[in-house]
Amino acid sequence: MHVNRRLSVAFCIALVSALASSTDALASPVTVKLRVEGSTKTLFEGEVTTQGATFETQSSNGPHPCNYKENGSSSEGGTSEDENGGNASGTPTTALRDAALQNNLPFNAEWFGSGKEGNGDPGDFFVTQVGSDINETSSPYDSWGYAVNDTTAPVGGCQIALAPGNEVLWAYNYFNLSHLLSLAGPATVNAGTPFTVHVTDGHTGEPIEHAAIGEVVNGVTTTISGSATTDADGNATVKLASAGTVTLKATQAESVRSNGLVVCVHNGNDGTCGTSAPGQSPTVTSNKAGTTSTLPATDVAKVLGIKNGHVYASQRSPRLLTGSVVVPAGATLREVRISLRRKQHGRCFSFNGSRERFMKAKCKSTSFFSVGSAESFSYLLPARLPAGHYTYEIQAVDSSGVATKLSPGVSRVVFSVK
Repeated sequence: MHVNRRLSVAFCIALVSALASSTDALASPVTVKLRVEGSTKTLFEGEVTTQGATFETQSSNGPHPCNYKENGSSSEGGTSEDENGGNASGTPTTALRDAALQNNLPFNAEWFGSGKEGNGDPGDFFVTQVGSDINETSSPYDSWGYAVNDTTAPVGGCQIALAPGNEVLWAYNYFNLSHLLSLAGPATVNAGTPFTVHVTDGHTGEPIEHAAIGEVVNGVTTTISGSATTDADGNATVKLASAGTVTLKATQAESVRSNGLVVCVHNGNDGTCGTSAPGQSPTVTSNKAGTTSTLPATDVAKVLGIKNGHVYASQRSPRLLTGSVVVPAGATLREVRISLRRKQHGRCFSFNGSRERFMKAKCKSTSFFSVGSAESFSYLLPARLPAGHYTYEIQAVDSSGVATKLSPGVSRVVFSVK
């Protein structure tokens, strides 16, 4: 993980259990997605509502502020000072502390700096313990570190103003690990039927090879017997034997374990996971001509491996287009088709599947091409994508020719390459 070493040392300084504190209601609370990955298990994954606070820990030598206004202004990973108005705000550290207190997890942090009222140093808390994982003061200096929206921050955890919906990751041994694993796959599968999941590096979007897929129980990820590890394209085949709701994670040595992928497993037409109950007709959709389809209108096709709204560096831009289609029991799938559009300097282009290159196109037009009829697919582009603004879309088509509707962030993602 490419991190400034001096910053990493700052995050490496001791930690123990938490003391209660006084909260300063200086700004409106924000709700963010928080994930806390300990050394052996996931300590927390879910939403947390947080705001700027003044608090004390066992190692802080008194109460200190932790908010954007008091601790510094940085737009890295959160809102900019102009967007935030320079106000107090919830931060990665307050989000972590709030989740720890709510879930009875020991929490501690040391205070560094004198604060703005002193010599101009805004000061910051440096997290030293969450749960049983305590920062090491000798080699290899395992310690807590964090990312916002999969980006390692160059400042302390009280110096970023979080915006609603931000994804905050805290992980133990963060600075000694190479990848932030990101797992994507279908939300609904049939019991005993193999399906494909996709693992990438959250930092770069690159596919990750040799990652194992496991089931999460009480925070502990256990590898699923018989499931393949990811190949060079980051794809792995998984089969879940029993109906129910399962949370999957990807793991790999020297990598932060992935986000949890919640999968609803149904047993044929059993009435769960959106399937029709025995004796009921499958849900149908219609096109303008009145032709019906057994495929649900939306959330059937799903883009994998490319994040909606993400900005990729040119040397890390996507080359592999992947996706999956969930076909409910009783439904039919004739074809999966995709579209990739590019806009740059006011000119528009559409990728042509038969010629395997971008062709000039009208900016409001969409041209799809087939990638087969499998429920999961990978399409390798001839080269990495050049700079531009992109729209990637997937549609599933049933035997009557009815195509699923596009769902923003699910079957339709937009991203940029710079």
